Amino acid sequence: MPKKYYFQIGQDVVLTILLLSLTGYHLFEEVTHEWVGLGFFALVLLHIGLNFWWIKKLNQGEFDAYRMVKTGLNFVLFFVFLTACISGILLSKHIFAEFPFHLTDDFTRKIHMLSTHWIQIIIAIHLGLHWKTLADFLAQILRWDLNKPLTKWILPTIWTMLSVYGLWAFIGRDLFPYLMNQVDFAFFDKAESKAIFYFDYFAMLILFAYSTRVLVWLIFFKNEKK
Repeated sequence: MPKKYYFQIGQDVVLTILLLSLTGYHLFEEVTHEWVGLGFFALVLLHIGLNFWWIKKLNQGEFDAYRMVKTGLNFVLFFVFLTACISGILLSKHIFAEFPFHLTDDFTRKIHMLSTHWIQIIIAIHLGLHWKTLADFLAQILRWDLNKPLTKWILPTIWTMLSVYGLWAFIGRDLFPYLMNQVDFAFFDKAESKAIFYFDYFAMLILFAYSTRVLVWLIFFKNEKK
């Protein structure tokens, strides 16, 4: 298998770690948050560059329903990503504080808060659309038999349990109003355990990713012949 694929998987893992790190805005200093955000921005651009073949092939082949969903989501993700990055740069108090485009108004802050909450979910859905490809790739690396109990029953059970916990965390943290732009000021519990915070957000990532994986199978592939 080409080394490029190993590099891409490693990069995606780092991107996921950085994404989770950015959710913990209140757990680190602001300047750390900005540098992590800048690193996330650079890695996303690298991710796009490594997958530029996908853009070049947009006008090739037929667009079935599944391809339309993936293409539409990718464009939405790119728009939300740019919105989050641009608003974050405008709000910067450290790295870009001296630049003439610096803004601190409530509108920019709310746009950043809205886009950063949505990007977490859209990236999880993006991951879910590629779940089977990633799972098959990891199975090849680890030499797992996809018909063994570990991969056929145990791992799906773990993902399901994490998803249920992620739903509980999503409801418990009252995140839906953030997605509807109904929150003016984010609430942060600075005394909260980092381990619990990041486990909650990891579980929420699995919730939306694995739910997408299941829905994709039910809607598009369940009735296909093997």
